[in-house]
Amino acid sequence: MANYLNQKRIIDFDQFDPIKNLWRNVLVVSIEDAIKTKTKYLKFSSYYNDTRSEEIDYVTQPNQDFARVCEYAGLNYHMIRRNVTNLLNQMEECYGKEDMPKLPWKRLYQAASA
Repeated sequence: MANYLNQKRIIDFDQFDPIKNLWRNVLVVSIEDAIKTKTKYLKFSSYYNDTRSEEIDYVTQPNQDFARVCEYAGLNYHMIRRNVTNLLNQMEECYGKEDMPKLPWKRLYQAASA
């Protein structure tokens, strides 16, 4: 019986779920918007000094909408928020240097490997 439950659990993760895929794409677009906005703010920092961005706030500040989208996508919103915030902080620290973080392909919903 236990063997059957373990096999069922594996099969559940292998199936394509279009609804989760849709909500994950919503997250991808919101994270991309935040990264583009952060890049623009860093590039033109004198113009955007002391301004707030809805795109950045959406993925970095606690809000129910972001948590619900992550829930629909089947992802942990704390982990996503932490990874996106870390990425945006790295961008700020490394701006103007040649070692800017290049992570558009990195899955931000995965935990950092130890």
